[in-house]
Amino acid sequence: MGIPGDLLVVGVSIAFIYLAAYFLSKRKLSGDFEIDIQGGALLLKTTRLNKFIEDFGKKHTKLLKRLGNLGALASIIMAGYGIYFFHENLLLLRTAPTAASPVSPILPGITIGLEALPYFLLAVAITLISHELAHAFHAASENVKVKSTGIFLFLVLLGGFAEIDEEELAKRPLSTQLRVFAAGSFANILTFLLLLLVFTLIFASPLAPRPVGVLVTETIQRYPAYDKLASGDIIIAIDNSPTPTTSIFSETLSHYKPNDTVQLTVLRNGKKISITLQLASHPQNSSRGFMGVMINQVYTNEWMYKASWWLLVVTSSVAIINVMPILPLDGGRMLKAVLEKTLPRNIAKGLSLGLSMYLTVILIANIAYSTARWPILTPWREYWPASRGVG
Repeated sequence: MGIPGDLLVVGVSIAFIYLAAYFLSKRKLSGDFEIDIQGGALLLKTTRLNKFIEDFGKKHTKLLKRLGNLGALASIIMAGYGIYFFHENLLLLRTAPTAASPVSPILPGITIGLEALPYFLLAVAITLISHELAHAFHAASENVKVKSTGIFLFLVLLGGFAEIDEEELAKRPLSTQLRVFAAGSFANILTFLLLLLVFTLIFASPLAPRPVGVLVTETIQRYPAYDKLASGDIIIAIDNSPTPTTSIFSETLSHYKPNDTVQLTVLRNGKKISITLQLASHPQNSSRGFMGVMINQVYTNEWMYKASWWLLVVTSSVAIINVMPILPLDGGRMLKAVLEKTLPRNIAKGLSLGLSMYLTVILIANIAYSTARWPILTPWREYWPASRGVG
């Protein structure tokens, strides 16, 4: 399979940026800015925000400590939920796949289409900037030095970071470490709840996106739709039964059998047309009819739906996964700090690593079973888990 042209352009652009950063790395730019490369990520560091962060942390010490204590408690609850979810989901993937949730790493151009990239990057930027600022503010309130702040670019992922003096933090009381470690995920879950409230109000208003049909993103060779439907067509009815959503479309199509004839009402380039197809057998269920299309949901104000979906998914996912006891995530560091205060150092390290490895295997198993169950998660596919499908 060839590499799509737009993905090639993105790849060449990233390579050029990395090459330029390599020649500029470790050099002081104008003012207090510096470019560095660490672990494959490009870092633009600055100390200009240090005074603001320190002043804010010291001015709101009591508030931040209360929020930090609440965040540490919330992290335990979120970690417990994350562990429960991924275990239960793995069981469902093996025994009742239709009731499970697909789990996939979000890789632009690989598991999500490039059309989704702006929404994804917006969600990542908001999530990581709030996450890292929370770490920095809480560190400053505990008199732990913040060395620098800045933005980073890792391939196509853009976000923010705060460089905290880790050696100094390790010497502080356990309660201080837990508050600082938990701050990022707690900020993310608060951001998620705030966004959820805002979007709930918007979606209850006349501005709310409304489903209008299912978008054909691709037709599958050797199936009926291949030479009759085209990418960009919007199916709005099957035999005069409206199909405003992918779920209604799939439910309606499920009542048809192979060799049945269906009449589709389709919007093509803004014009309504009728297309007749004779269905083939579904590749996963020979008793069901199948036209051979890959579909996505279409909405009015679609940008609003996509932005809200990505913001809610990324903020909540980072909040929960980051506090699971997996090293080097914050949850893993919290558990390690607790164990080192109560057990010999070598035992604490062994338990932390052992649990990290076990939970990592559980996550990988979720991804593996999801990929096997939903082959749609293959290179170059448009990926909107809440609204994609085949039919």
